[in-house]
Amino acid sequence: MTRPLPFVDQLRALPSVDEELDWFFNRAECDMGLSSNYQQALRARSAAPLRTPEDAAEAAHRQRRIRGWLEVMDDADAGVLQAAYELRPWPVALFDELGRLTGIVVKLACALDLAHADPRTARLVEMARAEWLVVSSAPLRQDVSLARLRRQAEVRFVRAHQAYGVVRGGRS
Repeated sequence: MTRPLPFVDQLRALPSVDEELDWFFNRAECDMGLSSNYQQALRARSAAPLRTPEDAAEAAHRQRRIRGWLEVMDDADAGVLQAAYELRPWPVALFDELGRLTGIVVKLACALDLAHADPRTARLVEMARAEWLVVSSAPLRQDVSLARLRRQAEVRFVRAHQAYGVVRGGRS
């Protein structure tokens, strides 16, 4: 069964869902109090308000709820959301061109490389491929193969957000 390609207006997630997924993949552990002693020391010196145990409990509840939604989804869709939202030190030129789609495009470009790769080295392969995309695709805006990967990433991103919206119980 083939699903229709998304329309342009579907390429942007609701701001609340966008923030929710960004929080889950990048800040949830810190908000639950699972940050390092170094991070706690920095916070103690700053004017930032300290987290209360109630804040940590609410963050843990929110994290479990979102994780539950992601676990109910198809693994491929949940993986697309992780690739889109998990912060990584991507090459600046590539991230400037692709934004939220950067991780998805890199994973698509690495699909054959990672098919039998050791999971411990997958991140190294992805970063090397990201650098290769920048070097081999100059100028990035005119590269046909990068445009093709971007379109595939857009389709997967929209479908993953739609799947998340279904399990979440609303439009995403």
